[in-house]
Amino acid sequence: MLGQFLEFSFSAQPLARAFEFYRALGFQPVTVGDQLKDPYVALSDGGVAIGLHARPQEGPLLTFVRPQLRDYSRALRRAGVDIEHAALADDEFNQILFSDPSGQRIALLEARTSTPGEWNRHNVRACGEFLEYSIPTHSLDRSRSFWETFGFAVVANGETPQPWLRLAGRGLVIGLHRAGFRAGLSFQSEQLDARREYLRAQGVDSKAGAPIAEPSRESVTLVCPDGSQLYLIEARA
Repeated sequence: MLGQFLEFSFSAQPLARAFEFYRALGFQPVTVGDQLKDPYVALSDGGVAIGLHARPQEGPLLTFVRPQLRDYSRALRRAGVDIEHAALADDEFNQILFSDPSGQRIALLEARTSTPGEWNRHNVRACGEFLEYSIPTHSLDRSRSFWETFGFAVVANGETPQPWLRLAGRGLVIGLHRAGFRAGLSFQSEQLDARREYLRAQGVDSKAGAPIAEPSRESVTLVCPDGSQLYLIEARA
């Protein structure tokens, strides 16, 4: 098992710009520790935790907490996982980095780096309700097998706008889509037009359409400061 999901980790240089972007979406800051060497802030909207890291990074990381990580690294290798980076010495904060078959990068940490945030129900969750982290893949079968190995289970599937599977486990929901687009967080959004106007007033631009949305459903895409994307899809009535 990968451990418990902690956060979606993004590169943010400078931190202040990315921090204000997510604040405009209604995310609230949470307390972080001092285990990491690079400057770091974390935010939550009560359903999604975001980590902003002042470091170079190739796309978003899916970050999990796995105690006794040094021992678990051997199990990963026996399972055929190609570990891209490992920091497992006694005098360093233990972490491992590897990728799923689609190239989505995954980080395992030995301990939490932020506390779970308390959500005030009066805050505005501008994006709506978290749906999934959407991952493009050339092979649904390979990607599904990988995630099922780590305890994820299929909870939904469909054929439009392309074949897709939704899997849940370890505090995370992912969507695997046989298509080519930039991986990103997807939300179900009631009254999407009103939300888009609200976001525009907050200085957040959006463009019509999202790659995982059915043609019959209104959708928009938000581009984050690091170039990653958020997908908002009109919730079904």
